[in-house]
Amino acid sequence: MDDDRGHRKATVTAADSSCRLVACQYLSGQLDALVTQMAGVRRNEDIEPVHQARVASRRLRVALGMFADCFDTKKVGRWRKRLRGLTRGLGPARDLDVHIAFVEGFLAGLDEKDRRHRPGIERLLLRLRQDRLAAQPEAVETLNALNKGDLLAEMHGEIERARFLLRTRSVPLQSPVVFARAAAHILRRQRDLLAAAPVLDDPDDAAGHHRVRIAAKKLRYTMEVCIPAFDKQLAGAIKAVKKVQSFLGDIHDCDVWIANLGTFVEQERERTIEYFGHARPFNRFQPGLEFLRAERANHRRQVFAELVEHWRRLDEERFWSDLETMLQTYVEIAPQPHPATQDESIHGTQEEIEDNSPAQ
Repeated sequence: MDDDRGHRKATVTAADSSCRLVACQYLSGQLDALVTQMAGVRRNEDIEPVHQARVASRRLRVALGMFADCFDTKKVGRWRKRLRGLTRGLGPARDLDVHIAFVEGFLAGLDEKDRRHRPGIERLLLRLRQDRLAAQPEAVETLNALNKGDLLAEMHGEIERARFLLRTRSVPLQSPVVFARAAAHILRRQRDLLAAAPVLDDPDDAAGHHRVRIAAKKLRYTMEVCIPAFDKQLAGAIKAVKKVQSFLGDIHDCDVWIANLGTFVEQERERTIEYFGHARPFNRFQPGLEFLRAERANHRRQVFAELVEHWRRLDEERFWSDLETMLQTYVEIAPQPHPATQDESIHGTQEEIEDNSPAQ
C-alpha cells in the first residue's frame, strides 16, 4: 500500500515537471523572439520588428497566464503587466505602419492618370507618415519601460534556470497531466469562441465581430503553446482558426478605416480652413478620401461573405465538434483540479481595448 502511494506521488511530480518544461521551452523561444526584435523597433527601418515584438509579447502573456503556477505568482503578475504595457505602447506605431503600407499599395494601384483620386490619397499618406515619425519616441520609451529594473533579464534567468534543471532530470515534454491541462485550456478558448460566434449572423455588428476576432486569436495562441503536447495533431486546427482570425482581422481593418477616414476628412477640412481661411482648397482632397472609404466598405462586405462561407464549411465538416471530442479524450486521461491561471476573459478587458487595431 505504502509503495503504491509513493508511486502515485512520483507520477504526479513528474507530470507537473512536464508542464513546467513545456512552459519554459515555449516562453524561452518567445522571449528570444522579443529580444531579437527590439533593436529593429529602435532603428525603425522596417515595419516587421514592431509587429513581431507585439506578437511575441502577446504569446508570452498567454503562456504565462496558462502556466502561472509554474513560477512565482507575484513575479508572473508583474511580468504580464509589463508585457501588456509593451503590447499597448507599441500599438500606435503598429497601427500607423499598417495604415501606411496599405495606402502605399492602394496608391500604387491607382491609374497614373487618375487626377481625381490621387490628391486625397497622397495627402492621407503624408499625414500618416508624419504621425508615424511622431509615434517613434513613444515606441522607444515603451522598450525602455519594459526593461526597467532588468525585467527581461529576470525573466530569462528564471525561465532558463528552471529549464536547465528540468532537462538535467530528463523530464519528458509529454505526460498525462500535460495532455489534460493543455486540452482543458484549448477547450475553454474554443468554447469562448463559439459563444461569441452567433454575431456572425449580423453583418453589421462590428463590435461583436471584434470580440470574435479576439476569441479566435486567443484560441490560436493557446493551441500554439500546446503544440509540444500534441505534436502535429493541432496543425489542421491551428490553420483553420488562423484563417478565421485572418478574415476577422481584415474585416476589423476595414471598420477602423471607415471610422478613421470620416474623422480624417473633418480634421483635414479644419486644417484647410485654419490655413486658408476657407475650405475650398480641401475640395481636391475629398474625392479620393471618399473613394477609399467606399472601397473599404465594399471590401468588408466581400471578406465577411468569405468568412461566413468558411465558418459554414467548418460546421458542415464537424470541425468544432471533432476538435472538442479529441480534446475531451485527453482531459479524461488524467482528471485534475482546474489549474491556477491568470488567463484574461474575452469580454470587457484591457485586452479587448488594446486589440482595437489593425495588427494581427
